[in-house]
Amino acid sequence: MQNRKKYFIDDGELEVVHPIDNSDFCSNCTRLRISPEGKIKPCLLKNDNLIDFVKFIREGYSQKELKKIFLNGINKREPYYKN
Repeated sequence: MQNRKKYFIDDGELEVVHPIDNSDFCSNCTRLRISPEGKIKPCLLKNDNLIDFVKFIREGYSQKELKKIFLNGINKREPYYKN
């Protein structure tokens, strides 16, 4: 699953995750990202399933409500590339 290209520059190592070259990595990804605007991004390559998380924080939602919203982000997770 970790079959990705590595580049060695001086004493550093750079790995590039490119889902087109490695659809197994993409289809098994379980990460969520938070955009600079405060939106939960269940898939790095998609923009149609963002959840405006910071909006709910600013509106004073409780920890319990925020947890539900966060779990909704996890449940919206659908890989861009599927096997």
